[in-house]
Amino acid sequence: MKRKNIVFKALTCGLATLAFTACTDTWDSHYQPKPELNATETLWELIEADPELSKFAEFAKATGYDEVLSQNRFYTVWAPVNDAEFFVGKENLNWAEVGDSMINVYKFEFVENHIADYNHTATGTMTKNLVKMLNGKYNGFNGTAGDYTFKNATVAQANIAAKNGLLHKTTDNAIFTANIWEQLDKEEGISHLNTFLKSFNEIEFDRYSSVEGPRVNGQVTYLDSVFVENNQWFGRIGRLNREDSSYIMFAPTNKAWEEIYAKAKTYFVYDESVADRDSLQDAITKDFLVRHLVFSNTLQKSPTDSLVSYYNGYYRPLVFKGEDLEKLYANLVDTKELSNGTLNIVDSYNYTTFWHDTLRVQGESLLGDAESAEVPEYKQAVKSYASISKDSIDKYYQTSNGSIGVYGPSTPTGNPTLIYTLKNTLSAKYRIKVVLAPADFVNWRDTVLLPNKFNATLSYKDIAGKKKSVDVGKNLIYTPTRAKLDTITLIPATAAEGEDYFTFAANEYNLTSQETTITQLQIQGKVSARESGYDRTIRVEQVFLEPVTEE
Repeated sequence: MKRKNIVFKALTCGLATLAFTACTDTWDSHYQPKPELNATETLWELIEADPELSKFAEFAKATGYDEVLSQNRFYTVWAPVNDAEFFVGKENLNWAEVGDSMINVYKFEFVENHIADYNHTATGTMTKNLVKMLNGKYNGFNGTAGDYTFKNATVAQANIAAKNGLLHKTTDNAIFTANIWEQLDKEEGISHLNTFLKSFNEIEFDRYSSVEGPRVNGQVTYLDSVFVENNQWFGRIGRLNREDSSYIMFAPTNKAWEEIYAKAKTYFVYDESVADRDSLQDAITKDFLVRHLVFSNTLQKSPTDSLVSYYNGYYRPLVFKGEDLEKLYANLVDTKELSNGTLNIVDSYNYTTFWHDTLRVQGESLLGDAESAEVPEYKQAVKSYASISKDSIDKYYQTSNGSIGVYGPSTPTGNPTLIYTLKNTLSAKYRIKVVLAPADFVNWRDTVLLPNKFNATLSYKDIAGKKKSVDVGKNLIYTPTRAKLDTITLIPATAAEGEDYFTFAANEYNLTSQETTITQLQIQGKVSARESGYDRTIRVEQVFLEPVTEE
């Protein structure tokens, strides 16, 4: 069974049509060597011949950059000398024994952190000058003549010309600063969170960032093919891999993750008829656990006063302020200031059970339902819609959206029957509530207020996947209050003494288009043909399931 937002597409990368060729004279002018430099050696030849750069040359060659820096493409290199901090403890590396994963780390965090595309000359006074490196990081290149710096390192010798670029020698290495997405890999204590998020990684070809070459047999070839990492979660909680973004993230430790996972999974129990019910329960539980961990700094009006979750930030924002904001920082283990924000590692999952939410259906929602032979009860009601004017402030602000569903009998002695469908119920406890309106709430001319009399029945799915029903009200009498909405709690016949809620054994969250929601509340007028003194019209502002949480 597929679940929208949960089962994501498999990792694919259909790039069979791409052909790779040697560099040609058709390169973009940005990549062309600069003849005015009048240099005869390549960047790699300069670096390899300089005894002060032998350690940098060793790492460049091990990561394949001896070939890259020998090409005609134009680069700028900031090469740290041999006594740079990075090389301490790495004096006698046996590259034959260094694994591919570690070589990739050296490539990304060190070599590519010191090389940039294009020409970056040290000239005049430079302030607030950021250079985008090959690894995507932005390093500052600033200063005045004779006193330039590259991030944290002093430039010892600048503007050494090569026929394919510029070389600057630095007294130290530029310190690599991870972004939040990269840092998740480095923190062993939050591996559960990291493993789940990274399981949705995809590698995609970036046509717009790649450099086109000549066409071969009608097919576009690329002189430089750029591949980028993508992840479904970037569009849901924030693009944590971007250097030009800024976020605040809270990351629960493995201990905190395990504790909240064990609790949260009880809300997502699928019935026994659902294929792969255990894996769906696992996926949806984890999905909810990561939804509100990230906050975009650009969306916050005042981060010290409140934080608005990036997830559904515009549609239905989840706002943390006051005590809720303080709780986010409770049991703080560590704080990392990173290249695109702050990562707070916490030893407890400091959120309320936001997944166990109130489920609401507006009272007038039945007006849009088509008459159906499968639901003959609809034919017994005369349905209409009442809009409460904002001028009636005392009434309007009692409602959730300024409207009331009005359902009258189809015959003088009949009764309406209403059926409300409640979607996305969890395997959890809810109070069943209905908000009813008196006649004068809808029409001020109706000065005589009579009570309603009705039965209420809840339909639900049991753990075997079968439709069941339970009485939640027998011959209930609603005595209206003049010009005031009243909320009635419906008590299930199966409730133990002192209980006022119903426990759903199976959840109906995130059903597919082929599945039908079973959870419904039926309200049926029960005024007999001979009874008088009752109002046969039922006016509903909303029906809702209120979560019962247990701390």
